[in-house]
Amino acid sequence: MSSVQSVERSKVLRAVDSISGLCGSVGVYMIIFITAVLTYEAVARYFFHAPTQWTQDISVTLQIWFTYLGMALVLRDGKMIRITAVLGVAPTWMRYACEALALVIILLFSLMATIKGWDVVSDSIRLGRRQPTMLALPNWIAELPVVLGFALLAVQSGAELIRLPFRGPPTFAPESELEADDADLGVLNQQGNRS
Repeated sequence: MSSVQSVERSKVLRAVDSISGLCGSVGVYMIIFITAVLTYEAVARYFFHAPTQWTQDISVTLQIWFTYLGMALVLRDGKMIRITAVLGVAPTWMRYACEALALVIILLFSLMATIKGWDVVSDSIRLGRRQPTMLALPNWIAELPVVLGFALLAVQSGAELIRLPFRGPPTFAPESELEADDADLGVLNQQGNRS
């Protein structure tokens, strides 16, 4: 078995990827739940003149959760925002070096955010801080996803750093972005022709 295959088959790396994928799936269900809650609020408010007091708090809190829980999945799938004007034509070694540098920066920032975020969460729990909203939820409920999300992002960036030397060189091809734009234009043209 080659070193590339052994790295890709690593149980630890696959577990990290699975956790990122699971968090992404949970985020999808959160979006569906938020949609249902906001639909319920609109119907209750405009048709029955009985607005709720909890929908905004729940929706905003879940938006925070799915945003931070999804960061590791975005990194795993290579969907982070990149500036590729120079890297698209750079030599292979430079692409590897820039990718490694980016992953190290993500890892270090994520570790710092996790540590500082945990300080904030523990203070909120200790002091009993609450949100200044109708439900007055404890602050830590909206602060905890920042800690979890950055911890997951740190672990995922570490996994990507381990994989980096064993994969092909990072690609930063503007053609893929153009293909996506062309596909979007094709869909829009088809919709325009139907109307």
